Amino acid sequence: MTTVSRIDNPKFPELHIETGYENSNPADPARIQVAPDGRFMLRQHLEPNAPPGYSFHLNVAFVNAGKTALGVPLRIEWGEKQYDWCRNHMYVGYDSGNDWQMIAADGHAGITDMELIVPPGRHLLCVTPIFTLADYRAFLAEFGAHELVETVEVGESHEGRRLACLRLGKTGAPKAVITTRAHGYETACAFCMRGWLRKLLAGPDAYRRLLERMELFIFPMINPDAVAAGNCCLAPTGVNFGRELALSSDRDRGAKALNDFILGLAPAFYMDMHNHTGGRLLDSFRSNSQDLVDAFNAVAPDESRFQKVWDNYAKTYVPGYLTWECTERFGTLRGLTEFPWYIRLPADMEAFGVRFFDALMPLVAERG
Repeated sequence: MTTVSRIDNPKFPELHIETGYENSNPADPARIQVAPDGRFMLRQHLEPNAPPGYSFHLNVAFVNAGKTALGVPLRIEWGEKQYDWCRNHMYVGYDSGNDWQMIAADGHAGITDMELIVPPGRHLLCVTPIFTLADYRAFLAEFGAHELVETVEVGESHEGRRLACLRLGKTGAPKAVITTRAHGYETACAFCMRGWLRKLLAGPDAYRRLLERMELFIFPMINPDAVAAGNCCLAPTGVNFGRELALSSDRDRGAKALNDFILGLAPAFYMDMHNHTGGRLLDSFRSNSQDLVDAFNAVAPDESRFQKVWDNYAKTYVPGYLTWECTERFGTLRGLTEFPWYIRLPADMEAFGVRFFDALMPLVAERG
């Protein structure tokens, strides 16, 4: 149960902040105050025991009940200084997140100072565009209705939320698992998945041939409890679904459901998708196979118009990663991605997803 709170500003009587809704951060209204000069002061909520510096999630709503735009000063205190270079820009989701734009900010010494121009209406201020539980449900409904797709119920999260994936392709062919949203704030690859699936299911012949060579299991959100809580990294149980999933069946019921299901598939390929934050100029694909990395390097899409270059390399993993566990048991070919939002908007990320998967997945199919 969420409780939406309202923080008023005496200097701007027609403007207030909303928080406490699903995925908001900081959700505690005590962490949002108003300075004497009218500046909103936001203190980021950090999960206990998260990796040091992991303070990247922000989601609050600015509501302007007036008839004209207002310029509002604000300061965000992140609670750490290691990643100041990530916080020199933010994203605004105008009209409650229906229209996203990136804006400049001043990140330094563990804080971000900025002036936000707030048009009439309700608008979100976030580190990156968000992909909520409602978006997750819409994703499953949109693609699950297609004749080539089966929705598979995997189980429930620790807090009782739905865990499901989409199955498509040839039954009995080598199985490929693709997961995203291990960390609550990392939204980029859900948009990548959505863009690619829309094109894939539109039916070009090349895609039909691809689906005849593999059986795909696509997970648009594996950690819905973290998303609901507005957490950056960890599930509310304290489990890091990126690094500890294979070791956490006894701590988190969602982790157990995912372990049981994915290990039961014995996948030939398993890719776990993540995203960077900040103005990094790197898209990254990593694998335990140097052969796959070399092959992908030869066909990786040119992302220079978005100020991106590729940083692809072979990577070893350690116990705790479910991808590692699959390789130890089944010889699974592994993949991991890190894609930054910087400059990109949701439509750009969906189009990038098409280019990325179009380049990678035929290589995966060839390796069976």
